Amino acid sequence: MTWQSIETAPKDGRPVLLWARLRSHPPSEDDFHRIVGFWHRAIGRWKVSPEELNGQEDLIAVLWSALPEPPTNN
Repeated sequence: MTWQSIETAPKDGRPVLLWARLRSHPPSEDDFHRIVGFWHRAIGRWKVSPEELNGQEDLIAVLWSALPEPPTNN
């Protein structure tokens, strides 16, 4: 896995792995975690994916990485 600058992240709605914190938490270096999220085009913010987990929560993301391919049924 390679972490990349958040400025290079896809903003087409697909889920990606983010190094992010919840916007509602006070800023702290310890609050950053790996979170699956997506860019919500209508509001122009990173959101938790799937949004049903916490639809009201915005993310502050600083890095991103592509998610691995899902397993196949072989």
